[in-house]
Amino acid sequence: MTEDFYAAIAKEESRIKDIAQKAVEYAKSLGVDEAEATIGLQKGLSVSTRKADVENIEFNKNRGLDITVFKNKKRGNASTTDFSADAIKSCVEAAVNLASFTDADPCAGIADKEDLCTEEKDLKLVYPLTEDVDKVLALALETEKIVLKDKIKGIKDSDGAGCETSLVIKAIANSHGFVGTKARTFNYLGLTLLGDDGIKMQRGSGYSTSLDFAKLKDPQIVAKEAVDRTLEKLNAKKIATGIYNVIFSKGAMMSLWGHLLSAISGGAVYRKTTFLHESLNEAVLPEFITLHEDPFITGGLASGNFDGEGVQARVGDIVAKGVLKEFLLSSYTARKLNLKTNGHSGSVYNLCVVSDKDPVSLDAMMKDAGSGIVITDLMGQGVDLLTGNYSRGAAGFYFENGERKHAVEEITVAGNLKDMFKKIALVGNDYDDRFKIKSGSLLIPDMTISGI
Repeated sequence: MTEDFYAAIAKEESRIKDIAQKAVEYAKSLGVDEAEATIGLQKGLSVSTRKADVENIEFNKNRGLDITVFKNKKRGNASTTDFSADAIKSCVEAAVNLASFTDADPCAGIADKEDLCTEEKDLKLVYPLTEDVDKVLALALETEKIVLKDKIKGIKDSDGAGCETSLVIKAIANSHGFVGTKARTFNYLGLTLLGDDGIKMQRGSGYSTSLDFAKLKDPQIVAKEAVDRTLEKLNAKKIATGIYNVIFSKGAMMSLWGHLLSAISGGAVYRKTTFLHESLNEAVLPEFITLHEDPFITGGLASGNFDGEGVQARVGDIVAKGVLKEFLLSSYTARKLNLKTNGHSGSVYNLCVVSDKDPVSLDAMMKDAGSGIVITDLMGQGVDLLTGNYSRGAAGFYFENGERKHAVEEITVAGNLKDMFKKIALVGNDYDDRFKIKSGSLLIPDMTISGI
């Protein structure tokens, strides 16, 4: 059965590579200078339960072809979900026609031939797809029932469980002769609970993700995380406005790194809409921090051989000992900046936050800080990438003498991202393998918190 699954994927990859190549060849026959075709296929199963009963069962199956052509540096683009020969020809013709109406851009064009991927490694990103509805549904129901069968003080009810499994296959072909495919499976199991402290309701979740359905965490572990995350939010108090040591943990930490990546993205840099647009080869983080990227980790959540243009992925440091070494560049944004693409048309690969200081546990970080706020959740859109000004609604808990005291909510954490990144004092060792960025919690001292 497993052999049949992989054979079917190989056959589908061959089929869509052929379709993409033919679309490019037809575009060239119409007189364009360059062309690139991208095909995406996705199928999966998603179920949800509520109060130990089936809520939704959804099968999804999507596909699409996107063709981009360039003639005299003018760009045209069209897409279709119909893979018949006539439909693809019509799609290509539409893209060619549109190119005649656009303005020429000297930086336009597909990736340079010398930058394209020439060797694809087997990164073990595909595992047998689970399409057994009963099996997927049973996992969601089991996770929810673990909590519902026990009367846990503070847990009022379930807000639902869900389980998903999916497969994505993509093919890219261009007029330089490049053709490549990438496939990936993804699986998810999660539970959300409602908590009640007699005054206010709170939500908390637990979840597991994996490329391999068989390696999703046990429902007991997912349920326990949901219970713990819900209970820790109860009996929240407001705190006085002031200057606090702040630890960004869990999703809050990921959000912070996301702002840094946005600030060094090629599009923001060439448009000068980021506070870091002139920071190449300058310190943007403390000297003890390096951001290392490795696309070739076997089974990595963000592994890949090439980016969205087919450009070769590579191992390297985006930030080395605090100094920004690279912007995140596609071919187009690199040309706008008179630089070379580094294979970042899309997202970053497996990014690891490496600390020259020994990473510490969250408890040790709290003891080092003495007192302050651990932020676990952030709300709102209060980030100005142009200036770096930062103001987000937040929730988490207050600690004193290194010990947790009580949950906090309805606070605002404020500062400037440029200063915040440089003030990072410690990196935790509480890595979460569900995140595409491998980083522990971050301690940033002396931040402004608005409370009461």
